[in-house]
Amino acid sequence: MKESKEWTEQFKSELNKLEDMQEVEVPEQYQLMNVLQEYKARRQKTFKREIAAFLLTAILVLAMLVLISLKVTTAFLWIQGLALFFIPVIFLAEKKRRSKQDEVTKL
Repeated sequence: MKESKEWTEQFKSELNKLEDMQEVEVPEQYQLMNVLQEYKARRQKTFKREIAAFLLTAILVLAMLVLISLKVTTAFLWIQGLALFFIPVIFLAEKKRRSKQDEVTKL
């Protein structure tokens, strides 16, 4: 019984020594703010890129409307054919790019 008690006390003291060696590092406020600023900058850059893509798409749609209204069907058909080819390529490239990033997504 005495050996068991001594062993338990020794075990507890060894565990305390191990815990003292492993100190948890709590990040400072400036480190957290720096990480937050970097995240905001990345999101802002992504937002600007998405807005540019949206505006480009809107301009292309309006250009297609003008082409149709002017009855330039040959150019319209060529652009539609190219779009059918490039849309899957763009989709796959975007999917690959997003899988590489650690991006926060809404569920």
